[in-house]
Amino acid sequence: KSTPQWLGEKIKIQHIIKSKLKYNGKVFFVPHHLSHASAAYFSSDFGESAILTTDATGEYQTTALWQGKNNNITLLKSIDFPHSLGLFYSTFTAFLGFRVNEDEYKVMGLAAYGKPRFIEKISQTIDIKDDGSFKLDMSYFAFRENDRMWSKQFEQLFGKPRKPNEQITQKHKDLAASIQTVTEDIYFKILNHLYNLTKSQNLCVGGGVGLNALANGKIYNRVPFKKVFVFGAAGDSGGAIGAGLFTYHGILQKQKRHSMKNLSIGSSYTNDEIEGVLKKNNVRYKKFASEEKLLDTIVSKLDEYKIIGWFQGRMEFGPRTLGSRSILAKPNPQSMKDRVNTIKIREQFRPFAGSILQENVHEYFDVPEKNHFSPYMTFCFPVKKEKLQQLSAIVHADGTCRIQTVNGDNDRYYKLIQKFREKTGIACILNTSFNLKGEPIVENPKQAIDDFLKTEMAYLVIGDFLVSKG
Repeated sequence: KSTPQWLGEKIKIQHIIKSKLKYNGKVFFVPHHLSHASAAYFSSDFGESAILTTDATGEYQTTALWQGKNNNITLLKSIDFPHSLGLFYSTFTAFLGFRVNEDEYKVMGLAAYGKPRFIEKISQTIDIKDDGSFKLDMSYFAFRENDRMWSKQFEQLFGKPRKPNEQITQKHKDLAASIQTVTEDIYFKILNHLYNLTKSQNLCVGGGVGLNALANGKIYNRVPFKKVFVFGAAGDSGGAIGAGLFTYHGILQKQKRHSMKNLSIGSSYTNDEIEGVLKKNNVRYKKFASEEKLLDTIVSKLDEYKIIGWFQGRMEFGPRTLGSRSILAKPNPQSMKDRVNTIKIREQFRPFAGSILQENVHEYFDVPEKNHFSPYMTFCFPVKKEKLQQLSAIVHADGTCRIQTVNGDNDRYYKLIQKFREKTGIACILNTSFNLKGEPIVENPKQAIDDFLKTEMAYLVIGDFLVSKG
């Protein structure tokens, strides 16, 4: 299936780029995992760091250990296809009835409801060394040969796979808990080996497996690294930024670093453009003359348990909604979780993230340091016991929460949560992506209005406008 594409389009990619862009300069080709490593390291503020990249597969690499110093990245060790931590996890994702390369985070969420009683069976399918290097027993896996991820021998070991629309049983929950546990064991063995190789206090993580926020939150307790940075677009979308950064630093030898403080680098719309769309769609709206009055109104609505669509500024890049295209709600009571899941048309077992003021993060979560910086929702941390009730809608079954620290770099979103803290005494709100099941995150005002009108969201805040129903 792939050969015609390679012989047709992909082998001609340099010609296509030059002709489509009317470009006569050089075209640089940056390897997949080097792009991941560059996105993670060069967008951090570390002058030197250990780097781990791990995903399904690049050209051949599936896991790579690197060291970054100044503007150079050096490969230390790697593992090649078909032995892949990403494909290992994705096989169980598919077996549990979810979509590969789409729903791995559902397995991560489901794991909290199960017990890891299948570890011994899973261990039969993979050989794991003390340094974290591993080899899959390919008699259990079929992704190398055909469209299905697992073999008949895999089914003999684990039973029948779950069909996508079948009910989720305790067995499925236990299988999710087991694959999460085994994956974490490999992950931490690799990271400990990487620490021993580099003796660095800093760690950067890239690649799709790096989006496993539950594992990332445990790094500080399981590995000696003191500072950990996981790029917000750690998956393949971030490869574009990594390729650009490596070309800038590694090939063109430019020295100036560009650490990224947020990912609000997408499209934006003026109030005039927004109002034109509002009028065209014949919706009821009010324009606020001052930001303060707008935010005071929204905070009051949130405090009244209203669910709000939030569309502000430049769209965020990457897989997580970070306060530009969000659905927002009060983080308690626990029933708010069910209400928002109903609006999103998604499984009730799935948890929500919390946007927390950076200056208050250590008061709510067991983070490694005061004012911990975690802006991209790439870490889960335990919620402190005294805050469980205040955050009951975003505390997962395992007592953790995926967090986004918010500071002045987040502009209006930061001001909103500050005002919410002033009114309610809670420095955190529920934040989930502004989209419905099967959709990408909304990008433009028309998409935001359409989703708002389809659901039971009470209000939509878009630019300086408050949109209501009726």
